Amino acid sequence: MTAATLSRSDEKSAPKTAPRPEPKILYQTFFKSIGTRTYAAQVKQASNGNHFIALTEGRRDEKTGDLRKNFVLVFGEDFEAFFKMLDDTKQFVHQHPVPADIAKKQARFWENKRKQPSANKAGETRRQN
Repeated sequence: MTAATLSRSDEKSAPKTAPRPEPKILYQTFFKSIGTRTYAAQVKQASNGNHFIALTEGRRDEKTGDLRKNFVLVFGEDFEAFFKMLDDTKQFVHQHPVPADIAKKQARFWENKRKQPSANKAGETRRQN
């Protein structure tokens, strides 16, 4: 069986489907990390009634002010396995903490970053995306 193709004229006359409404947000939370990152989690309801989780990492470029986002969507049928994976990862991190010398280096790095004057503090404004 061959796949049907549409010509340019067929594409123009084909009925356009209405855009889907944004999924309903059932729950959301976020936190601002050290530096330029923010993490957010939302539980949304899809148009078919299924729930899914949207995880977002937002990072602002310090030079341009541009906001870059990375998304992960986890659908309801994967919740059990996803949460087990997170629990296993959490246990590993607690059982194998970052070595003390590395933790000190990280703390010094972020302390120095906090002390540096930011271009935005000097009067520049950030672009809203």
